[in-house]
Formats: sequence, C-alpha cells, structure tokens
Amino acid sequence: MMSESPEKLWLAELWLEHRERIARLLVLRMPAVLQRRVGLEDLLQETYLACGKRLDFLRDEPAVPLYAKLRRLALQTLADMERRHLGAGKRDAMKEYSPDDASMIDAWAQFADSISSPRSHMERLERQQLIRGLLQKLSASDREILELRHFEELSNSECAAVLGIEAKAASIRYVRAIKRFRELIETEYPYMQV
Repeated sequence: MMSESPEKLWLAELWLEHRERIARLLVLRMPAVLQRRVGLEDLLQETYLACGKRLDFLRDEPAVPLYAKLRRLALQTLADMERRHLGAGKRDAMKEYSPDDASMIDAWAQFADSISSPRSHMERLERQQLIRGLLQKLSASDREILELRHFEELSNSECAAVLGIEAKAASIRYVRAIKRFRELIETEYPYMQV
C-alpha cells in the first residue's frame, strides 16, 4: 500500500479545517438555478480537486490567510460551473422545473410556520425586507465588507486578503460601513432598535 504524499496530506488537513466555511460560502453565492443542476457536495468536490491542482498557489505568500486562498479557488470553481451549466448550449436551465423543488419549499414554509406565530413571521419578513432595502442604499464597498464579515464570517485579516488591502484598512472600512449602516437605519426608520 502506497502512502500519501505530504502535499496531499497537507491539503486534506487544510480542507477538513475549512470545509464548512467553504460550504457556507458556496451556499451563499450559488445561484438557485445552478442548484437545480449541481449539488453542493459536487461543487465542494470540484473545489477540492481545483485546490489539488493549485498547491503552489496555496503555499505561496504565507502572509495571506489560507482561507482567503481557498475562498478564491472556490469562487473560481463556482464561476466555472456556472459557465459550464448555464452558459453552454445545453438545455436551458432557466426552464427546468422540478416538482420536488416546489414541495420542498412548501415543506420548509410549513416548518417555519410551525415554529413561529404568523405575527412574528410577518415581522421577521418585514425586517428582512427593510434591511435588504437599506443595504442596497449603501455603497458597493460598504456592502462588500459587511457581507464578508457577517454572511461569510471572515476575520479581519481574511477580509483584508480578499480585498487586497492592509488589515488596518479593512478594519477601518468595516467600522465605517457599520456606522453608515446604523445612521441609515436611524434616519429612515427611527423606531427600529439598533
């Protein structure tokens, strides 16, 4: 029996450490139309294979957090899958429909209704709609740093690596974006608690 090479073992350990974060990122960024064709596990596997081909990239520049590099490869893999499945001259994915999709959505809606009252459910939907509207009023750079920190749960140094800026600049950008977002809430919806 042959033993694994040190590079493959290193990649496997790195992957195990960051796999859940990569999965959250892909779920967040993967278009619904692509989800009908490609499962998350398939996309994770493709990303892992892409990482295996780019070991030099992962090992270069040790100052850059490894997750930032994995994130970049995952987003490149996602873009490749989108081109392959949505941009090709195959069946139109936009016209595909699966009854299972509708039944699954209904099942989740019923589950959500069973754990919250109609009033709290409506309040949550209204709050989400207000927040989405407010986020659209922010600049693209403010939205980006807030998404990286809150949706992707990146650390400040990881945000800095993704954005190609210094850690201090990423921290300042984040604090300013939060401040502008709070001011926007207070201005437009003074009755909302921040």
